[in-house]
Amino acid sequence: MNFAEIYPFLIALLIGALIGTERQRRLVEDKVRGVAGLRTFVLIALLGSLCSSLSVHFGPGFAIASMATFTILVTVGYASSVSTLGRVDFTAAVAAVVTFALGMLTGFPDSILLAVALSIIATFVLATRKITHHYVEVLSETDLLDTLKMGIIALVIYPLLPETPLGPWGVLNPRQIWLFVVLVSLIGYAGYVAIRLLGAERGLALAGILGGLVSSTAVTSSMAAEVKESPEILPSAVFAAAIASCTMFPRILFIVLLVNRDLFFALLPHLLLMALVGSSLAYLLVRKNAPTRKEVKVKDPFRIIPALKFGAFFAFVLIISKLANVYFGDAGLYAAGIVSGLADVDAIVLTMASLAKSTVVPVVAVTTITLAAITNTLVKLCIAYVLGTKEFGNKIAKIFLPTVLVGLVALFLI
Repeated sequence: MNFAEIYPFLIALLIGALIGTERQRRLVEDKVRGVAGLRTFVLIALLGSLCSSLSVHFGPGFAIASMATFTILVTVGYASSVSTLGRVDFTAAVAAVVTFALGMLTGFPDSILLAVALSIIATFVLATRKITHHYVEVLSETDLLDTLKMGIIALVIYPLLPETPLGPWGVLNPRQIWLFVVLVSLIGYAGYVAIRLLGAERGLALAGILGGLVSSTAVTSSMAAEVKESPEILPSAVFAAAIASCTMFPRILFIVLLVNRDLFFALLPHLLLMALVGSSLAYLLVRKNAPTRKEVKVKDPFRIIPALKFGAFFAFVLIISKLANVYFGDAGLYAAGIVSGLADVDAIVLTMASLAKSTVVPVVAVTTITLAAITNTLVKLCIAYVLGTKEFGNKIAKIFLPTVLVGLVALFLI
């Protein structure tokens, strides 16, 4: 016998101990008696691993029979304990069957990591009982329906859309456009959940930071829609949109650092200045002077119309970008940077960072990327006015315009 032979059984014991510890703690916390505790769950996982090992010799039918037999045994055991315990602990019964199945999974070398991951997830689900119960209690019918709508547009509609570019210029990719619709909806939904959990100020700020790592344009669009629906969250929404836009600058720097380290140091002063100016103005003009509100109510967590408007705007920008590209032709990389910034900065950033290693002068690459970031910031300012309110746009302008000005000055002076 060697360690490789006993390894699956040790993993099974650890899985049983993990789930069993949570079950034992639950019994102690609730001060009730239970059918199975720590030791029982350890043995259940070990039994599953043993049955999986024996199925190698007796065939897959043995594993199926073992699973069926154990499920029946658990059902009978927990059903007969009703008279003793005075209650039916159905969660514990299901947890026992899951533990047995995870123990069986450790018998397959390629599935050991999967078994460990699933055991951690299962334990997390069991341990968060109070949180999930509280969430269900405060969950309204609107929340439930909007969650289902979010699932439909992200998991049903999105996979069905074609990836082949359409239109006379081949720039309209339905799946790419719909992805931005999903992003806007998801950020708005996440912001709603964050507001419910953390309040308007901290909730929207968190949504802005995390959303900015994915798409600051989508965050701006989502916040514009939020303000139109609930004007009282204006300061928090402006701060979220501004922070998301400022997050774009370090995101660009991170992409460049991965591709071209030398270009990173050349680009650092330009984008760092823009990020510092934008975030400072967001704090001084909005966050610091924002009135304190006891409660903010956001009516509807899911609104598809603003997301569809942004999708249409994104498609329009793609067409304009293509026409400008055709008009400028090969006139220069600067025009390409401006045009690319209308839609997305990541593509031009990757291109310039790669070309700066060989065919493009680093100064030209830095200028092109900075112009793309400036153009993208101006596009988000337009979105703030078009999809949001005039007041929202004016407040965003007080932050974005100085940021753009600093970027332009940096291009000439640095």
